[in-house]
Amino acid sequence: MSDFLSAVSLDQIPSVSLGTAALLIFGAIASLAVLRGLLRIVWGTLIVCLSGLAAFYCWQHATDWGRTLTSKEIEWLPYALPAAAFVSVLLGLRALGRFIVKPLGEPNDENAVKNRRSPIRWALTLLFSLIPTALLWFTGATFLRHFGSIAEIQTYVNEVAQQPDTSEIGFLVKLKHDVEQAFPENWFAAVDPLADEARIKLAKLISVADDPPPKAIPVLEVQAIQDLILSDDSLRQLARDGRYAEILRDPRLDVALENDDLREVMQGLEL
Repeated sequence: MSDFLSAVSLDQIPSVSLGTAALLIFGAIASLAVLRGLLRIVWGTLIVCLSGLAAFYCWQHATDWGRTLTSKEIEWLPYALPAAAFVSVLLGLRALGRFIVKPLGEPNDENAVKNRRSPIRWALTLLFSLIPTALLWFTGATFLRHFGSIAEIQTYVNEVAQQPDTSEIGFLVKLKHDVEQAFPENWFAAVDPLADEARIKLAKLISVADDPPPKAIPVLEVQAIQDLILSDDSLRQLARDGRYAEILRDPRLDVALENDDLREVMQGLEL
């Protein structure tokens, strides 16, 4: 080690003035502060999105899980489980975030005020805010599309029964169509497979199976649909009770749509 130090000439080290060194240090600290602020924005948005998606996933499958565990339907589970999932994921991820950033210490209020006044900070914040903003918009669009699909089933039932729609149902259906025009449909396939077009049409047929319109009668005579509806009256009972959301997420529709012939019929059906 001593040989190495003796071989190093101080003349070979570039000289840096005190002012330059201070600027470099200040720039490094300012960059770290800006980066930390941007990461906090992204992480906070990601927490909200993941919590919402966890709740949405539990809401989609709560009925099936309840039947699997207890062999009967638990009416409160589709509401309690998503709420518990949202709170649990939100608190868990917030705790994880605090644990990760704790070594960085608490933010300095004086530096935070200075950084907020910086035009560079504003520009970078706006740039990186596009990512969490896009995540929030897509998450919201997914929820609107799903509940718009349920409203679309309700609209079809009202149309068959020659009953008027409420303004809320019509508004949700319109929002769903606007969302589908704004985003490619395949973007939603992995996030919300329950709002698949073939599945919605099958749910519509189940919802009017007791009193189908003339053009739906030939489709209801398809053997796969008859097996689905006639083998268990519980789906038709859900339709009589107006519980269209539960029809849409019923796992028996998954089994039925595994039939390629039935899926092809549903895709070509106009309701």
